Amino acid sequence: MTRATTSLRYATVAALAMLAMSACVPTSSADDTSPRSDEVTGSTPDISGETAPPSSDDADSAEASGDTETFVVVKVVDGDTVDLDSGDTVRLGGIDSPEVGQCGHDQATRKMQQLVLDKTVTLAETDEDHDKYGRLLRYIDVDGKDAGLEMIKSGLAIARYDSRDGYGFHPREPRYIEADAASPNYTCKAKAAPLVDKPKPTKPKNCAPGYTPCVAPYPPDLDCPDIGHPVTVTGGDPHRLDRDGDGIACEWS
Repeated sequence: MTRATTSLRYATVAALAMLAMSACVPTSSADDTSPRSDEVTGSTPDISGETAPPSSDDADSAEASGDTETFVVVKVVDGDTVDLDSGDTVRLGGIDSPEVGQCGHDQATRKMQQLVLDKTVTLAETDEDHDKYGRLLRYIDVDGKDAGLEMIKSGLAIARYDSRDGYGFHPREPRYIEADAASPNYTCKAKAAPLVDKPKPTKPKNCAPGYTPCVAPYPPDLDCPDIGHPVTVTGGDPHRLDRDGDGIACEWS
């Protein structure tokens, strides 16, 4: 075999080898639409090791379920008014409890103390912001309960200051009116009149014996005009009042 024949054979084998290798390499085309891993997840791969910020939807969700402004009740004025640690006074909207001196005032105050005093509460808006005294008009929610509604259910407050009596409609009005109709109001027992002992008759002093009613003793001598009323004579008659001796003196006076 000549040198030229051998070189031609080697060239042919090399060409076949390169053709086989090219058949094993994957090719890409312009219409290859297979998604990348980052396209499937919709996120950019984190190459810095830091957490990516939340999307706008996540921020809205966090705001909706975030912390609510709360306060601590430091004083209960009565069954419908409290003072907060912020310095504000809150008049509960839609209810009315007894005032000082009225039946149930003390009981209503104690009930409100049990509900909210020294507790963290949440305020909810009614239909008005302030009353004429500058107090906040709010609902008070505590431990998952509406304090105003609890007062009505206990009979220590009534549903009032709503659309039925010249005020605006407030959001919880239907519930308050329904609870008020179903809950009897607290009543106080009537106080019994104090027993008054009847005065015991006292025996008149300085009375002459034998005269009824009392006639002053003799002397000085008395006449019927001096006495001015009939007198029963039951004994001696030192004043000589019973002139006809029938036992009744001064019947004509």
